[in-house]
Amino acid sequence: MKLHLGCGNKKLEGWINIDSVAAFNPDLIHDITQPLPYQELSIDEILAEDLLEHFDKYIRFFVFYEWVRVLKIGGKITVQVPNFKKILFRYFKFGFDAIVDLVFGETFWGSKIYIGHFGIHKWGYSEKTFKKFVKMFGIHPIKFEHRGLNMRLIGIKERHINKQDLYDIKIYSYANKGDNGNEYVTLGSIKDMIKNFASGGISNEEL
Repeated sequence: MKLHLGCGNKKLEGWINIDSVAAFNPDLIHDITQPLPYQELSIDEILAEDLLEHFDKYIRFFVFYEWVRVLKIGGKITVQVPNFKKILFRYFKFGFDAIVDLVFGETFWGSKIYIGHFGIHKWGYSEKTFKKFVKMFGIHPIKFEHRGLNMRLIGIKERHINKQDLYDIKIYSYANKGDNGNEYVTLGSIKDMIKNFASGGISNEEL
């Protein structure tokens, strides 16, 4: 069983094509911020292109956890995200307006379908931070490619993590430290504060 998450208008034969926007006519209409309707360790392969960057600093951990939760040990996952570091280096080539448009995303798909907040970019990755992120979830990168301004990682799930493993992950916060807050916070310490996140939040069931 193979899941194509955030498929948009790119539906693949032999995959369960999943998207939150009904206008794309996916096989399954599903908000990716909510728990996937599949059992643990039941999926053979996952594909998520240009999707992970649409979730914020903390929500992305809960979202990605759901992807690896359903993936079998030895299962394959392919994730593509923009290379934020490379985009920043292109500032003088693209100019301010184009960079802002590229970095923050687009709420229309092909100028035809309104996708709202689902199209907004909420986090950025370099090759180093991208690899570090997936390894927290037991994913071993076996192939890494640079495709224009994008990065594509193919990994194999080597170990299964549980909710407590997720909650124990410590996240550095430069902004919180600057505001006399904690330099590091655990996901467990903030889960109650983001349960009812107004736009694109995580359900109580998932947390």
